Amino acid sequence: MVDVVGPRPDGALVAAAAGRLFTVRPGGTTAPFGTYATDPGAEGYIAMSPGLDVAAGPACRFEAGDVFALEPVTPPLGVVQVTVDGRSARLVDLPHADALTGIAFDTTGRFGHELLVAGRRRGRTVLFSVDCRGRVTTLTDSAPPIEGGMAVAPQLFGEHGGDLIGVDGDSGDVVFIRYDGTHGVLVASGLPAGGDVGLEAVGFVPPEFLQRGGIAYLADRGSSGSPPEGTDGIRRLTEDVLRGVGIDNNDLVLATEAGGRTAVVRCRLTCRVLPLGGAPGARVKGHITVALGPPQQKPFVGASREGTLAFAATTAVVIAVGFVLYFIHRQRTRDPDRR
Repeated sequence: MVDVVGPRPDGALVAAAAGRLFTVRPGGTTAPFGTYATDPGAEGYIAMSPGLDVAAGPACRFEAGDVFALEPVTPPLGVVQVTVDGRSARLVDLPHADALTGIAFDTTGRFGHELLVAGRRRGRTVLFSVDCRGRVTTLTDSAPPIEGGMAVAPQLFGEHGGDLIGVDGDSGDVVFIRYDGTHGVLVASGLPAGGDVGLEAVGFVPPEFLQRGGIAYLADRGSSGSPPEGTDGIRRLTEDVLRGVGIDNNDLVLATEAGGRTAVVRCRLTCRVLPLGGAPGARVKGHITVALGPPQQKPFVGASREGTLAFAATTAVVIAVGFVLYFIHRQRTRDPDRR
């Protein structure tokens, strides 16, 4: 298990494991999905479109629920598109990278609502922006190394709203890349660092996470003989756990690969790191994907409507009585003998 994304319009998550894709439904029921296949040993991260119209024009759209999967190591490197009904097709080749290390959608529009793909070239990150016709723009080829889950920050994430956020597991740094290719270190996480140990997974807390009983999902890769070995399953962070650190809308959640050491990054005027906890035995990979519960029903909607109608009726009666009294007064003023 190297990644989990979603949910799709039908509520299912999609997981990447053993070089293939699987749907994961409430209760943990899994089923093979689509014809996509890659090297089972590769870290073929995936991203799911929420439904986006891109700047290329109204006919260019990433449909909601379509999954985009990396072909990360076997030439030609590139991205495969898997539609909601499981049909697979190559979207784009990206030969100008030594490896592909991350994938995410721009949900804010700062990158034109395009698909963002990170790669490694000469020890640095090269970031590609891809539209739904497979046209590629290279935004930078000199950003700090990032690998694993990455995500575009919501607009209310301090001065870095709309930036792409990734992590460097070797240094423990959280990295930002802007739409114009400028880049830098957002914050030092303070979490354990190093190969197969350090930062790996990221995800943002959406609005109403606490109110709607949100759950954050993390892929836990099984790796026999590697401490920790992992479970090849999906782990969950519930709103009860995250409530303990005062989780807020638009916060960034981080997790390390080894042991799932987790922290929250909150950026307003400045950024600060709030340690959270860990998952001993886990080997976390890919994105932190958040699913919300059903919307809360607004209480007393019916009563409010009835109150509004009663107020309107009362007002109409008062106005009518006022008119009657006014005309009586006028009539008496014109004919003083009728008193």
